[in-house]
Amino acid sequence: MQGLEKVLAIELDLSIKHVNECDWKNKEFYADYVAQTFYYVRHSTRLLALCASRLNYEQEQQLHLRFIKHLGEESNHEKLALNDLKHLGYSIDDFKEHNTTRIFYEPQYYKIEHEKPLALMGYVLYLEALAKYVCPPLTQIITELHGNRTASFLQVHGEEDPAHVEQALKMIMSLDDANLAIIEKNIIQSSYAYNQMISELKIKWNNAHYKKSA
Repeated sequence: MQGLEKVLAIELDLSIKHVNECDWKNKEFYADYVAQTFYYVRHSTRLLALCASRLNYEQEQQLHLRFIKHLGEESNHEKLALNDLKHLGYSIDDFKEHNTTRIFYEPQYYKIEHEKPLALMGYVLYLEALAKYVCPPLTQIITELHGNRTASFLQVHGEEDPAHVEQALKMIMSLDDANLAIIEKNIIQSSYAYNQMISELKIKWNNAHYKKSA
């Protein structure tokens, strides 16, 4: 378990660096970031439901019930992102889903179905731990730059996810070595994919800026 927490800390440091390097002053960049957030967050309840359905009654009923509870906690969070887009002056139709966004969440379906259902905890823990550290300061930055009603997704996850992280770690501590290994692997993969998603956003809007300046 200590190894997993060490891996998580290393991956979070890398992702926090990527986030801190973003041009949050650029409203179009931030709006696209919110749109990509919508595209992957709308799968959260589906992934949790799929995972819960694959946990057996005999040994994993308590885990099954925990995932069902978590599913309820995550319901309609994608609408927060849509609300932020609206107050930024955009619609989700203004932004296509990026390839790197799909690369971020799509493998989770495979892992649940073909590896181990609890592999999803690597993705969940990574995202919630990242939100714990990134969302509170980023909420302040965004509201100062773009207005008080443009960061509801960040604000909610900055407030709720610290408790979710503690709950997730407590749950993971009860798992066997095989599950711990696959969760750790998924933390690393999810971090890499998220960083690529952020990098694509940076490249896209840096190029757009240079084209406007030319």
